[in-house]
Amino acid sequence: MFIYQKNESQKERLSKLYRKVKFIYGNVPPQMELLGNIEADYLEDFVKAVLRIAKHPHINPDLFGFIRLFIAYREGYDYCKAYNTEFLLSKEYTQEQLDNCILDISNIPFDSNHQVLASHAIKAIYNSKAISSEDFELLNSMGWNQRDIFDAIEHAGTIFRNGRILTAYTRR
Repeated sequence: MFIYQKNESQKERLSKLYRKVKFIYGNVPPQMELLGNIEADYLEDFVKAVLRIAKHPHINPDLFGFIRLFIAYREGYDYCKAYNTEFLLSKEYTQEQLDNCILDISNIPFDSNHQVLASHAIKAIYNSKAISSEDFELLNSMGWNQRDIFDAIEHAGTIFRNGRILTAYTRR
């Protein structure tokens, strides 16, 4: 699926990181294997970011999966489409819920606060110049703090960026 050479020099370190990844995801997704084989630090940084959002104090961690799914479909990241679809279905969301979210991120099956946060995260990535102080005021008035807003936007941006990079390594 991806083009890379095995990172034999960091084999032991990668083995430990892959055990963490398997604990979190149940397997080692191909994109994480790619990151590790390029440089173990890249995978370690990614795992730290995943653990941070998985334990987020205010945001339902599944929101991040829906953000990834939306961006994957919008950008045509096939590996990410398949992986996040499987991930969210395994959490007992329905295909109809996923399809509705793919059409419009505000259709995520969460409360209105999460719907607005997700919509603003996507807006910030695709139309950042349209974000205004009123957007932040709205999110704050809904109870989202500065970190919550940043984490949602940062995750959307990371998926957008990583998807572009990983696409360059995709076998065609």
